[in-house]
Amino acid sequence: MISSIERTNLILMGIFLTASLLFRDLRITAGVLFGGAIMALNFWFMRRILEKGFSEGKVKRSVAVKYAAKFLGLVGAVVVVVVFLREWVNILAFMAGLFTIFLAICIEGIKGYMRG
Repeated sequence: MISSIERTNLILMGIFLTASLLFRDLRITAGVLFGGAIMALNFWFMRRILEKGFSEGKVKRSVAVKYAAKFLGLVGAVVVVVVFLREWVNILAFMAGLFTIFLAICIEGIKGYMRG
C-alpha cells in the first residue's frame, strides 16, 4: 500500500512535470523527472528497509548496512545526473524534482497537525 507521503509526492511530481512542460525545454522536464524519481525511489527503499528491520519488534543488524548502501546509492545517482548527464538535464529543475519529497513530508505533516 502506498503511504500518504508517497502519494502526495507523486501528485507533486505530476504537478511539477506538467509545469515543466510550459518551458518547452526537454532538459527541464528531464531534470524534474530524474530528481523526483530518484527521491521517490529513495523514500520507497528507506521505508522498506525500516519496515523489515523493525518488523519483529527488535532491530536487525542488517538495517544499518542496508541503510548505508541506500544512502550511497542515492549519492551515486545524484552524482551521475549532476556530473555525467549535465548536458541533458537542467540542474535547477533536477533540484526542484529532488525537493518534491521534502514538500510532500511538510504537506503531510501540516495535514496531520491540522487534524489534531
